[in-house]
Amino acid sequence: MAEELSRADRSSLAAERGPVTMSILAALILEPGATITYDALCRRVEERIHLLPRYRRRIEQPALGLTPPVWTDDEHFDVRWHVRRTALPHPGSTADLADFVGAEASRRLDRSHALWELHLVEGLSRGRTAVVPKMHHALLDGMAALGVGMILLDPAPEPLPVEAPAEPWTPRPFAMRRQIARLATSQLTRAQRLAFDTAFRALEATPRSTAGDMWRAAELLSELARLRLPAPDLPINRPISAGRAFAMASAPLAGVKATARALRATVNDVVLASVAGMLAGYLVEAGVDPAGLPREPVALVPVSVRREGDEAGGNRFSLVFVDLPVAEQDPRRRIAVINERTTAAKRSARVAAGSLLLDAAGFGPPLLASMLARTGGDRTPFNIVVSNIPGPQFPFYLGGARVLAAHPVIPLNPATQGLSVGVLSYDGTLCFGLTADRALDPPVSVAQAALERVLRDVVAVC
Repeated sequence: MAEELSRADRSSLAAERGPVTMSILAALILEPGATITYDALCRRVEERIHLLPRYRRRIEQPALGLTPPVWTDDEHFDVRWHVRRTALPHPGSTADLADFVGAEASRRLDRSHALWELHLVEGLSRGRTAVVPKMHHALLDGMAALGVGMILLDPAPEPLPVEAPAEPWTPRPFAMRRQIARLATSQLTRAQRLAFDTAFRALEATPRSTAGDMWRAAELLSELARLRLPAPDLPINRPISAGRAFAMASAPLAGVKATARALRATVNDVVLASVAGMLAGYLVEAGVDPAGLPREPVALVPVSVRREGDEAGGNRFSLVFVDLPVAEQDPRRRIAVINERTTAAKRSARVAAGSLLLDAAGFGPPLLASMLARTGGDRTPFNIVVSNIPGPQFPFYLGGARVLAAHPVIPLNPATQGLSVGVLSYDGTLCFGLTADRALDPPVSVAQAALERVLRDVVAVC
């Protein structure tokens, strides 16, 4: 029952060399008083892991490498090896949680086991608990939009009923379509039903079609990169170490939307303008004049490209290069400039042709960045990866406890990318995750402070 790795699977595994790791993480922060225990978390995974068959498969590398590696069932699979428990040192600040996440982002997953882990993090200040899912990019197949969330989370405090498998686990084809269809008939709010409808559409994409879509997007990016000048040399674009640091920031989505509406821009435009302002502040602290750069810094980012005939609610994106106006100090003008550039990108037929369904492809930017780096030679067409993922605007729960925030961790890839920005809109909040080389100078805390200042200014625009 071995399954051949897709081209995208092989690329994400091959990208993990030298100081590069390809694990996707998130920091899920639960409300104070959450009573989820380690045993309860293990039971939850055991009850639902049949929804994601690849989560019980590992990479089998044939002897001597004479044939390609394959996915095969892990006959020694043990949930308690993958689910782990950690207690933060007192007082358990948010910075302590970020340090733990950075340490986990530095450590590669063991390829002799299924390529995921789940960390229960206790001892967070104010009586809070955190859960940190960690999975290899190669796991992000056609089920990526559902992923570990389908195993862990519920759209209401009461757990959704999940039908147990009819017989003990044995290799079998993906069977999530029927399960999602059944769950979608439950008593859900309109927003929750939309989330399940979106998940159901994601199942239309097979791992192979997703891989092909991603590869076509990478080829288009490579073509576009050849038409551009190399990105400027910045302090964040030095050879990275194997260590990672992490920092978090947030902003009220309502305030960001109000600013976007007032300036006739999009939330994504405001996010990119905020990243530009953050980078400007960081460069100043690094002793670099943003106005003195030979060219503007470049971000590799997703922009929404809805194809004619797409179903309502579909999330089709294309990854494009966006020049960041770091020399512009006025936040209004910075947003307007970004809006002009992203609007032009959306109107490009070539960009639309390279679009991919984010619901199916999951966190595409890190892998596409690696593909692009390998095809671009010494030309570096971008300075920073920004992955902005639209998420559900209603709360999720774990063991009856509300998830207050979900901060994404985007891998550093290729080996000269010292800083990446992940953004997830969730339940009325924009959750930012800054992943950086631990040896970055100045450190990621400088970027975090600059981002927090810029976000305050952006929300104050209106």
